Amino acid sequence: MLRRSLVLLTSLTMATMTHASAAQTALVYMPSQIPVADGLPIDELSIMRWHEGTFEPVPFQIDERDEFGLVWFRASGFNRDGEQGIFDQKDQLLFMYEDGGQQRTDDTQPGEGRVLAELEVRSPYAEPLFFYLVRNNADRSLVRYIEHDPNTGVTRTPYYFLTADPDNELNWQYLGYNGYTGPADASIIDTLKMRMSGGILLKYPRVTLDNDNLRPKRTGFRIGPIRSIMHLETSVVFAGLPVMKLHVQAMRFPDHYEAHSYAKIPGLYRKAVKQPQVSVTIDGNNLFGGKTWTSAGGNLRGTVNGQMDDDELALVERQLSTDDSWIIFDSGKGFALLTELLIPAELEGIPLDLVYQDDGAMRNTPENYRGQLPNIGYALNGWPEADELNFAVRLLFFDQIENRDLESIAALRSGRSLITLVHNKSRQ
Repeated sequence: MLRRSLVLLTSLTMATMTHASAAQTALVYMPSQIPVADGLPIDELSIMRWHEGTFEPVPFQIDERDEFGLVWFRASGFNRDGEQGIFDQKDQLLFMYEDGGQQRTDDTQPGEGRVLAELEVRSPYAEPLFFYLVRNNADRSLVRYIEHDPNTGVTRTPYYFLTADPDNELNWQYLGYNGYTGPADASIIDTLKMRMSGGILLKYPRVTLDNDNLRPKRTGFRIGPIRSIMHLETSVVFAGLPVMKLHVQAMRFPDHYEAHSYAKIPGLYRKAVKQPQVSVTIDGNNLFGGKTWTSAGGNLRGTVNGQMDDDELALVERQLSTDDSWIIFDSGKGFALLTELLIPAELEGIPLDLVYQDDGAMRNTPENYRGQLPNIGYALNGWPEADELNFAVRLLFFDQIENRDLESIAALRSGRSLITLVHNKSRQ
């Protein structure tokens, strides 16, 4: 059998990095990245590692996706992208970087089943780790990285504790992070804020919808060992005019959170709603002394002290772009945050503003604590050329920024620095 290698950039969705050489990451692959597995039954696939002279299973999950790139749920009404129970199209295989092992000796096979592919994951700051995609092996790991009860809103992982309003996922009530040295009884984050605004027929007056107006309702839930997914739906209504149905998938990973949004924009309402804006921000809870940098900010830095200074005002003027949108915040107290806005290539180019507020007195409801200290995030302005709105916000938690340039930190923390070599074997 011929052995061949396929080089690909790994798509990552999480990482906790106490040290860059000890990245803790969830790896995500699609069938096109591991062609030898494309079209195989999901139940026949698993991930193993070579450890101390033997193969052993590691936790993984495979999620099937729909026609719009969301995880598929029957209640969404969307079509599954591909065949049920088959690893195909844009389905996703997930497992944790930290569970990698050594390279197996020669072509050693597990006691049951056969190795389909060897995945060699390379970091610029660590030795390669190896994983093995195996077919027809029944062994499964009992490790689960996520505990999430949507009925109570409580999430526990090895790295953070999150409570959200079970009746409104957008309203966060408490976020704690392992190693945070701030007040133990106070949430690090006040809440997550989502706003949609626009004028009806004219630019003014404007109508604004926030967390409490949107109130997304859960229509689907799935939890695996690597992530949980909640499918939420809400009807967007401006001044009595139903504009669109917004679908949001809230995803919890061991050390980060993602919110994926999708909506079809009817042509009539595209014309009726003028200068629309969608913003998603994170409101910090009295994080005085915390520092903020952005991909467009250069040497400018925001420092939280309760009032906007010249550097912060200049930072806001540096417009972000949809293909380079990272924001880094470091509390200086054992909690840091990297945010990214993810936009499909066909929708890139929408004007994107930085939202940054450093104001100890400003009210910006809904919130649990007075003040924006700081409130940071994104504002998408205008309708995309396509008749759909499709974006995701990724909130990656870690303990502190390291002593290297910010672009490298963002690339490492988001996973762009990691490369995977896929060494395929024949299905036979």
